[in-house]
Amino acid sequence: MHRTYIRIPAHFFRVSLHTETDNMTLALVPDQNHANLIAHLLNEHYGIRKGETITVAPTVIRHADDEAEDNAKSLPK
Repeated sequence: MHRTYIRIPAHFFRVSLHTETDNMTLALVPDQNHANLIAHLLNEHYGIRKGETITVAPTVIRHADDEAEDNAKSLPK
C-alpha cells in the first residue's frame, strides 16, 4: 500500500487572546489571511472585555535543524 506523507509547514500564524494576567493561544493557522479573518471575527463577535486584545503573530513550529531529523524519521523503510 502506498503511503502519502503531508509536509506540515514550519511557520504558522498564532491567534492569541492577551489579558493583563494571561496569554492564551486560540488558533494556529498556516495562512496569514485566514488568521487575520479569525482575529477580526473574534473581535466583532467574541465580546472582548476591557484589557483583553486578540492578536496575530507569526510563529515557528518546526525549526530548520529539526527538519532534517524529521525527514529521516518519516521515510519508509
